Amino acid sequence: PQEDPPRVVGLGEALLRLSPPRHQRLDHATGLDVEVGGAELNALIAAAGLGLPATWISRLAGTPLGHRIAAHAHAFGVRTSIDWEPDARTALYFVEQGVPPRPSEVLYDRTGTAATRLTPGTFDWARLTEGAGAVLSSGITCALGTGPAAAVTALLSAGRGNGAVTAFDVNHRAKMWTWEQAVPVLRGVLPYVDLLLASHHDLVRLLPSAREDESPAASARRAIAEFGHEMVVMRETAQLPGRRITTRVVAVTADEEFTSADRQADVVDAFGAGDAALGVLLAARLAGDDPATAVDKAAWAGAFQHTMPGDACQVRPADLARRGTESRRILR
Repeated sequence: PQEDPPRVVGLGEALLRLSPPRHQRLDHATGLDVEVGGAELNALIAAAGLGLPATWISRLAGTPLGHRIAAHAHAFGVRTSIDWEPDARTALYFVEQGVPPRPSEVLYDRTGTAATRLTPGTFDWARLTEGAGAVLSSGITCALGTGPAAAVTALLSAGRGNGAVTAFDVNHRAKMWTWEQAVPVLRGVLPYVDLLLASHHDLVRLLPSAREDESPAASARRAIAEFGHEMVVMRETAQLPGRRITTRVVAVTADEEFTSADRQADVVDAFGAGDAALGVLLAARLAGDDPATAVDKAAWAGAFQHTMPGDACQVRPADLARRGTESRRILR
């Protein structure tokens, strides 16, 4: 009989995303479009879309707003393990969708939310990660406070103890915490991470020995030497004329380097691209793809996500199979 695909488990906060339509500014908006977003949940949705069982762990308000977020996860095939808190606050973020030369801008309202009261004792991490092929979280969850950061470490430690690959995206958010606040917390998490997603800038901040003037691969290998990561993955995105981007993914191990093809996209919505890349990378790895194929799929998924409204990755297996044969023709 065919074996069940490995499970992916993630811990993090999800938010209601509120955006004025038609690229309006918030101070003149007369209505708001509602989406749901959250780095870890977005990555799990990407993995679930490719057929992997996925479970999202979080704390939510036991209100219609919290139930709206849980329903979003379920709609995309992600199971949930939620610690419900009656009358808690739900995290919100407001997005002004910019058009060049005006950048998009985010305004957070996530102080004192249900997820800020995550602690290592909130869940039975060993039970939740039993049989998982991969577990994931991000620096965004660590930024919520000391309790959530300790919960991230507990998840990764339990996942590793159960034989899962542990993945962590630095995902530094300057509007949530400074690098001076982030560095000691993140360095406490990194020894539990097999697959690290970080930019070169992140690595320079996190590693006293790393330098801006050295190659990204050299900085990645410093992280591998210090923390024992199996792989450091870096996603590079550049703006092209108009509303167009090009992106690539580079994966570095102790003695090898894998670089994807450059993938271009017309931008509809730039949110969730890195999360899509992580989810697809993990799905490819757990499916047995070689690293070169996995990073190429991840880069393609990141580009694809720019073409979709909302944070949720909607890449299908057939989309990945067609990568490299993109066309503006209608598929009939």
